[in-house]
Amino acid sequence: MNSTKKMMLGMIGMVTLAASAFAHHSTNGIYHEDVELELKGTVKEWAFINPHPYLTLAAADEDGVMRDWDISYGGAAVIHLQRQGYTKDTFKPGEVIIVKGHPAIKEGVFGLLMEGGGNIPTREDGTKVVAGGSMF
Repeated sequence: MNSTKKMMLGMIGMVTLAASAFAHHSTNGIYHEDVELELKGTVKEWAFINPHPYLTLAAADEDGVMRDWDISYGGAAVIHLQRQGYTKDTFKPGEVIIVKGHPAIKEGVFGLLMEGGGNIPTREDGTKVVAGGSMF
């Protein structure tokens, strides 16, 4: 096999791997990317674990019914959130926080995507939960 064919096969392999990694971590089609929702609720669970930390918040839906909302950081790993100042002790069950993000598209699913460094949860008094910073 000549070097041009080897290079082409290598490039095809890299594109294929990149596409599958993007598909695994993509939030396309899951959240309303053009809608922002603010939730005030009580922390039920904070799991600062890989591959993706997660936060569960008890908050009212648009009809006032209390629901468990899955708060997503868009596929970020622990290391990405650590760079923003998050730790395993950032959230405590029972504390009230306010989060902003994109709600889930599917009806009956209560999820919120918090993307980027600008969407940082706040405490009831308005202070940011973490200082923020670069996600990557």
